[in-house]
Amino acid sequence: MAKSNPKRREFDWRTYVKPSRLLTPAQEEAFADGVLAPLLAWARTSDSARFEVRARQAAIYHAGTMLLRIRGAEQPFVGEIDSNVRLPRDERAGAEHLETWPLSSADEVAAAVAELGILAQLNDTYRAANNPSERGMLHAFATANDGRSGTEARYIVADTEFQYGKRRFDFVGMRRAESVGGLAGFTTPRLVFGQFKSSNRALSGSSGVVAHAADFADFAQALGGTHLEAARTELDELVQQKLRLGLLAHDLPFRHFTEDEPEYLVVFCDYDLASVSLDVPLAEMHDKLVARHCRPELLRFVGIDSGDGSMATPAPTLGAEEALNYREFKRYRKQLRSADTSVNDLGTTEG
Repeated sequence: MAKSNPKRREFDWRTYVKPSRLLTPAQEEAFADGVLAPLLAWARTSDSARFEVRARQAAIYHAGTMLLRIRGAEQPFVGEIDSNVRLPRDERAGAEHLETWPLSSADEVAAAVAELGILAQLNDTYRAANNPSERGMLHAFATANDGRSGTEARYIVADTEFQYGKRRFDFVGMRRAESVGGLAGFTTPRLVFGQFKSSNRALSGSSGVVAHAADFADFAQALGGTHLEAARTELDELVQQKLRLGLLAHDLPFRHFTEDEPEYLVVFCDYDLASVSLDVPLAEMHDKLVARHCRPELLRFVGIDSGDGSMATPAPTLGAEEALNYREFKRYRKQLRSADTSVNDLGTTEG
């Protein structure tokens, strides 16, 4: 297994201060019903587009590709487009080549909206000839699980690529309260940090399941949970802001995250869950979290299927089914393996 980057550990939790992942009041007002509102409206018109809040800025993506970054704590607002997005993915340069787009008037915003439409069409053309990007699959998963698709969901994804203290979580979400059905269960839900592993992502190494689980343990326990509480407060405010902007289910009765310990959820998308390649990484992840005094029942797993694998249609929701703890998931995978063996013994898989 590849060793993690030692520089990742050169970090002092005692001095770390994180800028809140929130729009400024002026930005929120401009997106809600001001000059920037057409940009938010455009991003909400398609399941392929995603509007993400960042610290004092916003980003608009299409199928995982960032099309427009909006900056400016207050007027005058300005947009940035990376000209690389006009090229096929394999021809894009590593460095950004930013174009500045003024966004201080209705005409300037209208021009940016028109450009977003052009870029989205180009992106559709390029992605039709390629496998979906990792971020594209993550965004499709997040959009399909934002609480707007049904009332029986057990989980809702609130944010993607949440960073805290040199640690990044693929998604942050909420798990409804036990014994409470429908959206009412999300009034004071449990906080969830998660990994989203598509079949083209590595299981081991610095970006594997074990390294990310270790990052979660470090973050959750740093300074006796001080940073976890700070993140919880930040995410309370972020969810409330997203609700005001219509980026989550409008009837979600969210008040705040409960103070219970957070859950750590690993989502496997398009994986062969019976594969023995999962055995060692899952065992190491479980053992590492237990060794760091994380409650093992809060480590959860779920497998989903993207359908045709292209993400041309929305990814499936997590639904109302319970995610499995480590022992349950291990038993489930053993059952899948036994079923596969039985099928092979019967010869029904022979061509």
